Amino acid sequence: MNHPSSGTLPLASVRSSNLGLAPFDLTGYKGVHGLNFYDEDRLLQKIIERYSETYTPEHLNAIKEHLHQYGELAGGVLNDLTEACHKDGKWGKIKKYDRFGERVESIEYSQEQIELRRIHYEHGIINLDRHPYWNYEFTFLHKMALAYLTATNGEGGVACPLAMLDGMVQILEALGTPKQKEKFLPLIVGPESKSHFMVGQYLTERVGGSNVGENRTIARQIDEEKWVLEGEKWFCSNPGDLWVTTARIEGSSIIGLFLVSRIKENGELNGFYMLRKKQIIGSKGKVTVEGIYEDLEAELLGRPGHGLGNVIKYVVQTSRIHVSTSSIAYSRRAFMEARAYTKVRTAYKKTIAQFPSVQRILAEMQILHSSVLWCIFKNMMLTEKKEKITQILIPLLKYSASTHSAWIINESIMLHGGNGVLDDFSCLPRLRNDAIINEIWEGSHQIITGHALKAFFRPQIQKSYFDLLSENAQGAEKYPNLLSSLAVFQEEKQNLESLISTGKKEVYNSRLFFCDKLFYCFALSEWLNDAKLYQEPISIDFVQGLSEMIKYGKGSPLSKESIFRDSDRIKALIDY
Repeated sequence: MNHPSSGTLPLASVRSSNLGLAPFDLTGYKGVHGLNFYDEDRLLQKIIERYSETYTPEHLNAIKEHLHQYGELAGGVLNDLTEACHKDGKWGKIKKYDRFGERVESIEYSQEQIELRRIHYEHGIINLDRHPYWNYEFTFLHKMALAYLTATNGEGGVACPLAMLDGMVQILEALGTPKQKEKFLPLIVGPESKSHFMVGQYLTERVGGSNVGENRTIARQIDEEKWVLEGEKWFCSNPGDLWVTTARIEGSSIIGLFLVSRIKENGELNGFYMLRKKQIIGSKGKVTVEGIYEDLEAELLGRPGHGLGNVIKYVVQTSRIHVSTSSIAYSRRAFMEARAYTKVRTAYKKTIAQFPSVQRILAEMQILHSSVLWCIFKNMMLTEKKEKITQILIPLLKYSASTHSAWIINESIMLHGGNGVLDDFSCLPRLRNDAIINEIWEGSHQIITGHALKAFFRPQIQKSYFDLLSENAQGAEKYPNLLSSLAVFQEEKQNLESLISTGKKEVYNSRLFFCDKLFYCFALSEWLNDAKLYQEPISIDFVQGLSEMIKYGKGSPLSKESIFRDSDRIKALIDY
């Protein structure tokens, strides 16, 4: 028998005679491609409104327009470029030598990745305040809303470098000398810069993993400004023009923080040698390598004895905020894809979105995603105010965002059935692999929850946590439509206090369980606070849905009063 690929029959003729090749319910399906990702995200729009009360109307309108423009790019050309640069043969490669045999130690990216970074950079997602056309403060709220929208396309080779660049700018502005600021800030965030997101972090060594204090790389001072580093770095993320690194001060146990330029002041290549590219399961858009320092020239950042503290303050904390933000952006994209797919995929002569079980899982995905996103932006506002509670919330939300993101992406894949595991059908397999990296980056579950608990058991910080819970819930008893959710919150808070009374050792032994309780109490209190203040139906639905999921579990049998029995409220949640 001749097949269509043999060229013996016109394909149109084959389709007309072979019913198996007739159009079906997914013909022409494009998922969410082409949508404006900002205009589609009503919760993000609500967050912008909530936390911009002190802005002038002109400033707020400018932010909304900028986010609208970026949302169109994210759902259009940036989505296309991200897909294109993640195809086989388009990955970044190490280039050791040029055609003349001279050592270059650089990364070659595909034209699609280069263009992807250029568009992001020129839209000002990290340096808008340095663009001549922007006449307002570039606020933390605005910047992180852009970071969130960026990651709706996955890591993409941009989200991770964006976090590193943000950290680098903060480090230079806080610790850099006038000479360092003058030299390096225009290079990495100047409006005419060609170094688009080419900033990295080289901290980890094979002996210590996440424990930077175990670094074996040695730093030796040669004059007032210059140091020479010798050693190895196991994960060198996003090799580029400038990076921060750690090293042990020669003859001491002090870990210093250093600034390294790929090109030395005399124009020669610095002493960094790339050994091999890391074959990482996700976040493949940007390259990570192993490297050796040999006579590497570096400049000290801050005081030598403050190196570890500065790493945590400017590198780790910034990265954790970005990881939580990008994680929940992945889950937003996964939910959008699931919602779109279930509306067109048919089974038993109706779309699968019409099945109650599918509606429930979509609602649960939306509730969990929205709860984490709501808390993340509240934490950002607290971070901007330098509130003590953020010492708990930053690591806690990194853990909660990454774990919830993984669950939501998996559920989206399940709702897609066999199409969910096809690389060429949707972005979901790539998002899942990116999500795994976020679960590990800046602290695996055991490490990150340990950091949250270390902060929690400081009396003043623990007090700030419970004070915020009480403040959020105060007055909710006046509203009958919040009473059931308030009861769940109070029960969870009592359970949390009961666990604390068993002692610190027992809490640490059940750290993941305890941190889940910490997050859910915080999330419930935040929804209660918004619902009591504004009495918006959607906030009431979110708090009731979350309280039911906490009390009974995901997919559990439903009570007669369950929100998940109310088709109108479920539809409102799914479509929000």
